[in-house]
Amino acid sequence: MEPNELAFFGKIAAGVTHEIKNVLAVINESNGLMADFLEMLKQAPFPHREKFERSIGRIEEQVRRGVEITASFNRFAHSTDSPCVHIDLNEIVTGTVSLSARFARLREVELRASVCDKPIMLFANAFRVRMALTRAIEAFSGCMGRGGSIMLSTESSLNSPSLCFRFEGDPGLEVLEQAVTESGEWWEFEELASILGIRCEWQTPAKRFALFFAGAPVQVPAAGSE
Repeated sequence: MEPNELAFFGKIAAGVTHEIKNVLAVINESNGLMADFLEMLKQAPFPHREKFERSIGRIEEQVRRGVEITASFNRFAHSTDSPCVHIDLNEIVTGTVSLSARFARLREVELRASVCDKPIMLFANAFRVRMALTRAIEAFSGCMGRGGSIMLSTESSLNSPSLCFRFEGDPGLEVLEQAVTESGEWWEFEELASILGIRCEWQTPAKRFALFFAGAPVQVPAAGSE
């Protein structure tokens, strides 16, 4: 796709996610109103009260999940706005995991994220970073055994912020390395990593695969500073 076509796609996708969030907000308000009515009638006999309460709880949980997914997709859509921007690696990782979790579940692999408590700011092409991480996740989850799990964790250092893929339940890191390097998703990941200047390293003793991002983190001014 041409850059202007990609930007158009991102604009439409972002608009759609805003509308979906509005729909979820109305559902959540209506669900809250039903919960309030049940609470007002707490002492009165009410047939199937427990079923109603369980349903209200499930609706609340699914609305929360829907808001999380649409927020992640909204950030993904906006990543097409500019070629290179200041991005928070933590947000990129959590958003990518949220959008990729379903594809991992279809392969019976659990996908999780653990990020730093402080932003890790980089100047990079957000869309390509997301695409690279997604391709790596697809390659790993496609080669792991059922019941395995992948943990993506960010680490901040002065010179090179990093992202680690940690594996549990895999057939062995050396076997996994050999398997993923033969997949098409992995070839795409390596190409994108090269373009983005990401250094990759298999760390066998620690059972993990590490990505090191080029350049030092962007320093973010403290709140209220000039």
